[in-house]
Amino acid sequence: MNRREEEIGDGGIRRITKPVVGQGVPAALTAGLNIAQRHGYLTLLPLNAVIEKEYGNYALLLGAAGAFVTSATFTREGQRFGVGSFLLTVVASLVMVIPFILHRYGMDLGLAPMHFALAATFAYLGFYVSVGVLVGGCWSAVMRAFSRPDPY
Repeated sequence: MNRREEEIGDGGIRRITKPVVGQGVPAALTAGLNIAQRHGYLTLLPLNAVIEKEYGNYALLLGAAGAFVTSATFTREGQRFGVGSFLLTVVASLVMVIPFILHRYGMDLGLAPMHFALAATFAYLGFYVSVGVLVGGCWSAVMRAFSRPDPY
């Protein structure tokens, strides 16, 4: 066996599995949440069916990208997804949910119907990005906690 085969055999699998587990799993979990809502298994938002039909694929892509980028960013040694990041993401998610809650009770923030529909569309996409950031950040916190040799 030559030197190149030894290098690939020793660390090659680890080089492949680390990014797949570190960034691929949160992206897949976020996509799974989006798909589960589309098929009616769970409800993250009281949605308008038109928005979900027309922008569902964009929400899936943006949420998975948000999870991928967040987990890649916070898995590195220098940065942590701490309590402050978690609370900021939760607040951003709650802000994005406001148009859907208000619409359910007949409130429209004083906007014209087209403007409210536009705000609801951006809120829908932003909500799934924030869900992706939340899943990716929490996953990176778990991965960092279990990757240390002595967690205590």
